[in-house]
Amino acid sequence: MSFPFINKNKAQKKILEASYALIDRAKKVVKYRRHLLDDSVLASINLQVSALESSIGTKDFANLESQSNDLSRLLKQHGGDVAQETWLGENVESLFVAILLTIAIRTFFIQSFQIPTNSMAPTYNGITCKLVSPEARAAGIWSKVWHKIKFCSREVNVVATNNGTVSIPLRKAKLMKNDDVIYVVPYEEVFLRKYLGLARTKGRKYTIFVDGRRYQIISPIDLSLDKILLERFCKGYSSWKEVVADSKFDQNFDQDRRISILNTKYPIAVGDTIIRFEIFPGDMLFVDKISCHFRLPKVGESVVFTTNAIEHFSKNPKFFIKRLVGRPTNTLNIKNNQLFVDGKLVTTNGISEKLNSKAEGYENGYYPIGMLAEGYSVTVPEKNLFVLGDNSQDSYDSRFWGFVPEKSICGRPCIIFYPFTNRWGKCK
Repeated sequence: MSFPFINKNKAQKKILEASYALIDRAKKVVKYRRHLLDDSVLASINLQVSALESSIGTKDFANLESQSNDLSRLLKQHGGDVAQETWLGENVESLFVAILLTIAIRTFFIQSFQIPTNSMAPTYNGITCKLVSPEARAAGIWSKVWHKIKFCSREVNVVATNNGTVSIPLRKAKLMKNDDVIYVVPYEEVFLRKYLGLARTKGRKYTIFVDGRRYQIISPIDLSLDKILLERFCKGYSSWKEVVADSKFDQNFDQDRRISILNTKYPIAVGDTIIRFEIFPGDMLFVDKISCHFRLPKVGESVVFTTNAIEHFSKNPKFFIKRLVGRPTNTLNIKNNQLFVDGKLVTTNGISEKLNSKAEGYENGYYPIGMLAEGYSVTVPEKNLFVLGDNSQDSYDSRFWGFVPEKSICGRPCIIFYPFTNRWGKCK
């Protein structure tokens, strides 16, 4: 069974769409080439447009096609490049407006921001990684696809091409908090390509060995692989310092003894996975930029700011996210891993209160170091702010490099829009 009226309606709809597009081009020709055209030509174009609009209004399809052809010929003759039926010609104005609108929105209203590090964990996560479990390896293809979409993860898999035991280089380092000696896995800073090779970004290149053969593992610049390498090859130990102290592991020092090669005695055969892990990007936020034009953030709110006016970062300005804990004239100090403002324990500022009460996820409280070391206090000067990371044990914040000028505040994070974890939704 056929329905001829359906095809007829479709044909009429196409004629109407073409007629409207033709009228738009005609109006652009009149607007942009008025100074180049004779009055008689302009009058002819306007007359044809009026006739076409009249036929559209009365749905006189018998005359629409012929009138459209007449106007099209007139525009081709006198319209120049403005009258060309190209995608760019039809949409350049819309594209220009869209670009201006996007710039305006990013500058004054809202902008996306990705958390680079874990200084605000567990409130916000920076880039993290975890070993791929046997269950994850055995999952079906659609489960794996959904997992990648949900968490925006990517997988790193290093496979052995020889037999042997795994050895890992270690370097001595001093812990910034108390000058204690620790051991870390050294890495080389390299440049990586992203966005189909159009942009460069910094990364870390780790080198481990299987019976002397080198294997390289690449990670983003903000992602340390110390913990995941420890978990993979020395499970049960809490740090590389514990591993080094255990006499069952062999160490070979290089010539200047700055780097030691630790034999983990972990056996690997040809074809085995040396290490396989997933990398998860930091939380992606929308930052409210409009409110900072009308008011400063309140104490207890998390803020995004630029470091270009902070002397310590003058050569390498960045965007940071921290929590505002002190405003001008406030005096701050840390005692018993608790934050005091103007001599009073903070008990009403959400996350700050959780840190002070050592709630779940925030058990370590505030760490006294730098400007807020035990026995020290600091008073915030005028037109400046004091910020701390929620992960106080591992946050590079005002305790080390000082105050944030009020003018450096860019906005407040409002929504975590990706990935789809239990933190998704309104920011804390």
